[in-house]
Amino acid sequence: YLLQMLHRACLSIVALCCLLGSSCGAGDLPQVVAELNARLGFATNVVYNPRQRRELLHLGQQPQVPQLVISSLREFGFNGTQLKHLLNEQLLFVLIVEDTYEPLELLRRLHANFEAADFLLAIQQPQLEATDWLAFVHDAWQLGYIKLLLWHATRLYEQRLFPVLGLLPSSVPQYARTRGKLNNLHGHATPVAVYSNPPRSLLYRDKRGQQVYGGYYMRFIRHFLRAKNATFVPVETPNYSAGHCKQALLAGRVDLCADALAKEAGRSFAVSAPIRLAYANIMVASAKPLGSYRYLAAPFHSTVWIGLVVYVGCVVCFMSCIHWQRERRWLFSKFLLEAISSLLLAGFALRDLRGRERYILYVVLFVAGFVYSTFYLGYLKSILTTEVFEPQINTLQQLVEANITLMIDEYDRNLSLRYNLPALLWQLVEVVPDETLKRHRNSFDQRYAYMLFSDRMDLYDYAQKYLRHPRIRHVPINIFNLFAGFPMRETWCLKRHLSEAWANAFASGLLQKLALDADHETMTSSVGFLEFLVTEYYEAQPLGLDYFVMPAMSLALGYGLAALAFLVELTAWRT
Repeated sequence: YLLQMLHRACLSIVALCCLLGSSCGAGDLPQVVAELNARLGFATNVVYNPRQRRELLHLGQQPQVPQLVISSLREFGFNGTQLKHLLNEQLLFVLIVEDTYEPLELLRRLHANFEAADFLLAIQQPQLEATDWLAFVHDAWQLGYIKLLLWHATRLYEQRLFPVLGLLPSSVPQYARTRGKLNNLHGHATPVAVYSNPPRSLLYRDKRGQQVYGGYYMRFIRHFLRAKNATFVPVETPNYSAGHCKQALLAGRVDLCADALAKEAGRSFAVSAPIRLAYANIMVASAKPLGSYRYLAAPFHSTVWIGLVVYVGCVVCFMSCIHWQRERRWLFSKFLLEAISSLLLAGFALRDLRGRERYILYVVLFVAGFVYSTFYLGYLKSILTTEVFEPQINTLQQLVEANITLMIDEYDRNLSLRYNLPALLWQLVEVVPDETLKRHRNSFDQRYAYMLFSDRMDLYDYAQKYLRHPRIRHVPINIFNLFAGFPMRETWCLKRHLSEAWANAFASGLLQKLALDADHETMTSSVGFLEFLVTEYYEAQPLGLDYFVMPAMSLALGYGLAALAFLVELTAWRT
């Protein structure tokens, strides 16, 4: 690798020597700065002038562009108050230097916070040392700074990174056209950390035994690098976890990971510019079908049943009192049967009553029974044909009351701590290894609840698309939100290019299409992660005990009412 770099440097020096003789002058430094401000519209000029060379840069020539003059390295740190407020502005750094040490140290002190800014280096050397400045351009590129323009003795030079590192004569109009553009990397190798994390990244072998790198994050990276004429170099991590992705980034073994990670405050690695909030939800078991023995009570709410019992009791007692007043004999059980028959529209006559009371009560019982039976039988028929389910868990409080264990892995636990998982859910949390979580979640184990982000929820919904009733559903409450994106090396030169391409893919709808294709790709047998769930069709089976629960309950209810009526009449007869 070192020999290759030396060879490229030698070729660059030769090219530079050939071009220096034919380069044309670009004007003095104030003129170059004024033209850059006019063409590129910089909001502020940050001037590093350690030796107070006022003759090189007359501040009065551009009164409309504010200038911040810094005279020492200590003032150039990003932590200083002078530069923090300029972070979001379009800046031109003018560095008046004599060697490569000072500008390189300045770039290091900025910590890749101003990689979008432009840098004009005014080199105060009798003769341009091409070898040293080529090394500086290479080091600046490794730090993430690619918008460099060198001024020396009224001449301008810009960098060429690919295919061979070099310095080329330039001018302000030419620099304005080419600044920051990396459209052709000439096959430059880009190492990417890959691991299986559906639907974002997939690793599997197809039917021909060839390695396939799928998933919508992975495929987008491959398309992006192909568009930049860069070479995709997969680097498989020791196991399938986000932690090894971070380790590879910090060690400099890869430039980015084919996954989405949350942005961290410590800036140990960069994350592509967020295009939307990623939200997390809880997925729990779908409501189970209502037992057949409960279908008799399902049409009405409990308050309706209570009102119906009160109505029957009042009517029976009223008719019994009327009969006792006339015949001095209690007929509680017979009138109870008459009231129940009226509700079932099974025919009733009230022959034990005489006079107009009989007709008045007959009309009351008929109207009440007709209304009740019509609504009851109509609704019972509809639920018998469409199925009825237990109440679905739709709130976090219901989840806590159901006491369902929330299974998460270590990475999700760290996210939950950082982004404040609701306190009432921590009593349900159980942290398990990643393999255990995947085994239960991928088998749709309904004994547990799972925390998933939006794209993975869509994947599990897609796997259940052919089911009549999904096995697991998400609770319609976002437990927390976060910004996530491609994790990248903080000084990677294509960092902003990838963010722009990702935003354009989202705006155009390409991202949605890639995600849908990744969901379908995950279902293939070659991946072995998930498969489409098939609806369990009903077949003719021998009668089980469940079939006799409803008749048994009806029989027990009848015997109970008969016993109650017998006791009432027995007690009333004695009194």
